[in-house]
Amino acid sequence: MNKKSAMKINKKAKNQVVSLLQPKDALNRVMKRFRSLQSPEGYWVFALEADVTIPSEYIMFNRFLGRKMDKGLAERLGNYIRAKQMPDGGWPLHDDDGPMNISASVKAYMALKMLGDDKDAEHMVRARQIILAKGGAETSNVFTRICLATFGQIPWHCPPAMPIEIVLLPKWFFFHLDKVSYWSRSVIYPLLIIYAKRPVCRLRPEEAVPELFCKPAEEHIHIDRYRDKGWRKNLFILLDRVLKRTMHLVPKSINKKALTFAERWTREHMAGRGGIGAIFPAMANAVTALHLLGYDESDPDFARGMQAVDDLMVDKFHVPEKSPWEHTVVTGGAELSAAPELDISPDHGTAENLEQAMCQPCNSPIWDTCLALSAMMEAGEDQDSKCTQKSLEWLWDQQIFFRGDWISKAPALEGGGWAFQFENTFYPDLDDTAMVLMAMCRAGVLNQPEHRENFVKGVNWLIGMQSSNGGWAAFDIDNCAEYLNDIPFADHGALLDPPTSDLTARVIELLGVIGYDKSFRPIKNGIDFLKKEQEDDGCWFGRWGVNYIYGTWSVLCGLRQAGEDMNSSYVCKAVEWFEKHQNKDGGWGESCLSYNDKNYAGLGDSTASQTSWALLGLMAAGRVHSKAVSRGVRYLLDTQKDDGSWDETLFTGTGFPRVFYLRYHGYSQYFPMWALGVYQRFSAEEDTMQILMRRKSPLDLGRKW
Repeated sequence: MNKKSAMKINKKAKNQVVSLLQPKDALNRVMKRFRSLQSPEGYWVFALEADVTIPSEYIMFNRFLGRKMDKGLAERLGNYIRAKQMPDGGWPLHDDDGPMNISASVKAYMALKMLGDDKDAEHMVRARQIILAKGGAETSNVFTRICLATFGQIPWHCPPAMPIEIVLLPKWFFFHLDKVSYWSRSVIYPLLIIYAKRPVCRLRPEEAVPELFCKPAEEHIHIDRYRDKGWRKNLFILLDRVLKRTMHLVPKSINKKALTFAERWTREHMAGRGGIGAIFPAMANAVTALHLLGYDESDPDFARGMQAVDDLMVDKFHVPEKSPWEHTVVTGGAELSAAPELDISPDHGTAENLEQAMCQPCNSPIWDTCLALSAMMEAGEDQDSKCTQKSLEWLWDQQIFFRGDWISKAPALEGGGWAFQFENTFYPDLDDTAMVLMAMCRAGVLNQPEHRENFVKGVNWLIGMQSSNGGWAAFDIDNCAEYLNDIPFADHGALLDPPTSDLTARVIELLGVIGYDKSFRPIKNGIDFLKKEQEDDGCWFGRWGVNYIYGTWSVLCGLRQAGEDMNSSYVCKAVEWFEKHQNKDGGWGESCLSYNDKNYAGLGDSTASQTSWALLGLMAAGRVHSKAVSRGVRYLLDTQKDDGSWDETLFTGTGFPRVFYLRYHGYSQYFPMWALGVYQRFSAEEDTMQILMRRKSPLDLGRKW
C-alpha cells in the first residue's frame, strides 16, 4: 500500500470515529440551558460549596453577636450539616471520598449544639465518639482552637500567640503582614483585634462541649508540641511560648497604637459591598472585631460587613431523596441568582419542600462568567448574540483600576485586573484576569478598537505581576517566605501565595493568544519555570483545582498557545500521563486525597469537570483523534442529562491543599460544554475560536517587557 492510500484510509477511519461522536445535540441542550441561566445583567453565577465549617461558623458567628437567626433558616442550616455527616460520625473536608476531619467535626458538633441538638441524640453520639477516638477537640487546628477559646471552651493561651503589635513591625523584619498572602492578611488583621480583646461568649450548659475533650480543657497549657527534626518549627514554638509569657509587658501606648492601626486597616479594606477580602472568614472576623470595639449596625462599615456575610447564604434548596445533588445551579438571593426561575416564590416552591441552606465561602460570578463565556463561544454561540454582548458588557464593568495591596511589590504598576467575586477591589487576581481576557478574545474583543486600551491595561498588569522565578501566583509577587509556614499559627500550611504551574500556564496561554511566542521574555521565563515544576511522571501540580489533572490541562493549553512543540519529549510525557490515568468508563477523575499522597495522582471516580480538563489538555497537545479522546467524549455524551446538565458530587476545586476544598457547582456544567465544543470544531477540521481569534502579530502593549 502506498503512502497516499494509507493517508486516505487513515482519514476515513478518523471520520468514522467522529461520525459516532457527534456532540451537536448535546451542545444545543447545554447552550439552551446556559442562555436561560444568564442573569439579566449578563453574568452567570453558580453556588460555591465548601465543607461544613463555613455554615457552622455562620451559626457560631450569629451566636457570638447575640443575633437571633430566623427559626426556619436555622433549621435548614442544621439539616445541611446533618446531611453531610458520614457513617462513622465525623465530617469530611470533601464529600463522598474524604476521611473524617477533626476540626470540621468539632465545629459541626458545636454548631449543632447551638441549634439545640441533644448531645445524646444518635448522630451526636456518633460524632462525639469519633472525635474522642481521634484525640479530642484539643487536637483540632488553630482556627478551631480560636473558636473554642472565643466560646470559653478552652483558655485563650491554648491558641498560638498573635500579639496585635505585629502590625507595627518594620517591613525588613522576618515577619510582616505584607509577606503573607492576601487571604491570610485579610483574615489576620481583624483577628488580631479579636486576640487583643480575648472575648469569651458564655454558652449555656446545653451548648457547651466539654465532652469533646480527652483531657479537661482547663488542664491544657501547651497544645503545640516540639517535633523531632524540625528545628525551625521548634524555634517558632519556643518563641510562641516566650511571647505568651511576655505580651503583658508591652506598654499600653504601643498596644493602643497597634489597635488603632489594625482598626483603620480593617475599615479601609471592608469599604466595598463585597466585604473585607470578599471571603467569609475575613468578613466574619471584621464584623466581630468591630463588635468588640463597641460598634453595632448603626456603624456603616459594620452594617455593610454584616450584609456581605448574609449575602453568602444559599437558602431554601430542595434535596430530593433519590438525587441529592439537584441544587447544582442554585445560588442565593435574587441579586445573586444565576437563574431567576430558581428563586423561591409562591409559584415555584415553599420552605416545606426546599429544606436546606448553606453558607458559601465566597461567591464566584466573574470566574463563572468568563468560563461560561469561553465555553459558549467554543460551543458555537455567535459573537454578536445578545448573550455574548451582555456578558462582555458586564465583565468590562468589573475591571479594577484601583491599586490594591499588590502595589507593595509593584509600586509603579498600573491596575487593570479582575477579581473573583462581585466586589473585591483591593484584590484582583491573575487567574480571573487571564481567563477574562481570553474569553474576551474568543468573543472578538481584539477586533474592537474601543476596548483596546483597557484590554492592554489588563495584559500589562498580568505581565507586571510575574515573580522573579519566572512563575505567576494568584494575587502577589514573590510571596515565597516559606519559613513562615512553620510558625504555630500557620498549621494549615497555606499562609503564602507562591507562583504555581496552573497560574503560570494561564498567563502564558493569554500571551500566546495575543500574538507572542517563546521568544518573548515573560513567556520564556514562564516556560522555564514550568519545566522545573514538572513531576517526574510527566504531570503538573494543580494548586487551584484537583489536582494533577487540573495542573496538566492548564500547562498543555498554555504551551500550545505559546508555540511550543507539542511533540517534544516533556509534552509527550504529559500526554502519556493522561492516557495512563484514563478510567475504564472513558472518563478521568482524581480525589482530593492526591494532595496528601502522590500515589492518588490521577486516580478517582470519573467526573464531568476532570474529564473535560483531560480532554482539553489532550486536544491542546494535538491528540484530537486519539482513542483516549474518543472515549472521553463518549463518557461526557453518555452522562449528560436530558436538560443539558451533568451531575457531579465530588469536590474538584481547591481552596488550600490538604485543608480546604471547593465544589464549584458550575464546573460540571460549563467545562463539558467547552470540551465538547472544542472537540466538535477540531473533529470537523475547523479551528477553535481561540485559534481563529489569535493575533498573527504581537499586540502593541505600549511598553517593552
